[in-house]
Amino acid sequence: MGLVRRLVLGVLRALPGRAARRRRLADSTAAPPPIEPTGGAKRSATTGAASPVRVLVLGVYLADRNNSAAHLAERFAASPGLVVEQRWMALGGRPSEGRLSAVTVQVAREPTAKFTLLNRLLQPGDLDAFDFVVVCDDDIHVPHGFLPALIGHQQALDFAVAGPARSWNSHFDHAFSLRRPWLRARRTRFVECGPLVSFRRDAARLLLPFDEAGAMWGFDLVWPEVIGRHGLAMGIVDALPIDHSLRPQAVAYDKAGEQAAMARYLAATPHLSMAEAFTVLRRYRRDGPLQGD
Repeated sequence: MGLVRRLVLGVLRALPGRAARRRRLADSTAAPPPIEPTGGAKRSATTGAASPVRVLVLGVYLADRNNSAAHLAERFAASPGLVVEQRWMALGGRPSEGRLSAVTVQVAREPTAKFTLLNRLLQPGDLDAFDFVVVCDDDIHVPHGFLPALIGHQQALDFAVAGPARSWNSHFDHAFSLRRPWLRARRTRFVECGPLVSFRRDAARLLLPFDEAGAMWGFDLVWPEVIGRHGLAMGIVDALPIDHSLRPQAVAYDKAGEQAAMARYLAATPHLSMAEAFTVLRRYRRDGPLQGD
């Protein structure tokens, strides 16, 4: 089985035609949850009036490299039913023009750890003001209607932390994060810390701001320990795959250095092993109710 798995993963990594499949996914429309989300609209305790869900999107883009930040800013802005505030930081170059320029609130000239930069985008009171905080990289493509669909699934599934699966067209390190086409979602003990992750308010209060003693990797082994300890759930939404094929991984940073930094961070921080984290606690069938198997 291990040999078959390695062969399949090798084929996936070498698939041609990535650009065409990326465009196809970006031109598609996201699948909504099969039921009305339990928290689709908040109601005032005093007036009973419904109010839309507030979402804060934080992202860093490499201004001097090919990126998809403008695509993402456009898609997130078109999120009916949500009130979305975007804050992007341009790293290593001039801010982009157009809509992305309007939501680029900071510029960093010197190479700096991603999660440190994301912390700089947070403002006092954010974790109380927003229902969800979404953290996003700059090299993915998403379908139309992606953000309302993601938040809707996250609410319906009661995931405090959620991430979309990666399409099979994507670059990847962990096959666990690849889409299972026959499933709508998986409740897991692992949600990868990039390229996109969504924190519900209760999880954001536990996990944000990010621990700056950490590295580029390793948070996704620490988060499930915290989430589990507080009786919350996390998971991967297979019905909403994203494309992560624009840039190969580990081209913008020192992979060996980041792995060493992750080892130091995990040695000092309670966390799960990869074997413990790569666990599916419940599967939700693609065409079935959100009750799980």
